[in-house]
Amino acid sequence: MSQNSAPMMSKSSNLSLNEDTYKADFSGVPSQALDAIRMRLAQLTHSLRKIREDLSKAELPQWYALQAQLNVTLTQLMSVTSTLEHFHDTLDATAVYPLPKFPTTSHEALLTTLLRKKYTPEVDEWIQQSKEASGLDSTQLDRKNIAQILQKDKECTKWALDIFNEEFEKYNFKGLQTRKEQLESGSPDVEYTLESQTRKHTSAFVVEDILNFVYRGEEKEEKSSEEPKATVSQ
Repeated sequence: MSQNSAPMMSKSSNLSLNEDTYKADFSGVPSQALDAIRMRLAQLTHSLRKIREDLSKAELPQWYALQAQLNVTLTQLMSVTSTLEHFHDTLDATAVYPLPKFPTTSHEALLTTLLRKKYTPEVDEWIQQSKEASGLDSTQLDRKNIAQILQKDKECTKWALDIFNEEFEKYNFKGLQTRKEQLESGSPDVEYTLESQTRKHTSAFVVEDILNFVYRGEEKEEKSSEEPKATVSQ
């Protein structure tokens, strides 16, 4: 791959190209951007495959394990989006074309994907859904105005996160007092535990004890250690 700034060759030289005389110039290839995106996509693909394998098992994992894996996947998805946005200008100015040594016969599908000019139907649908969700009319607003509106939205989101973090630090969600009340009263941090966590667990019922209580009315605590002697009446 090479960018648009790569040197152009005349038509006559193109006809005489072969693998021995042509030397590709890779100086214009945005290797840093491609490697960064490749690594992010590989991590995201691995996480999605892990979730699919967990959900396809006969016995599903615990909910907290799925939630942790989902959080990792969402973080990696945000990383991919941020990386694509960071290298947007570089990727947008890059033109892709095959070199003479490229195996066009065995990798025709890959070549068709790389040389595709239009978005795939799924991507077009995603873009349309994003435009509808944003509420922006692209027919009446230019790109500069849209960029300003999106920047204001990012600033508002950052402000909301900062306020949330500030309010979160004011409260103590593990006790019965707020963080402010705890600091004003000077009381030390106290760990509150549920009664169910400190209660001793008793052993399960024994079948013989239940049958003795149903048929004989004997409870386990009142049961005598000595067996009663049988009496015979005449």
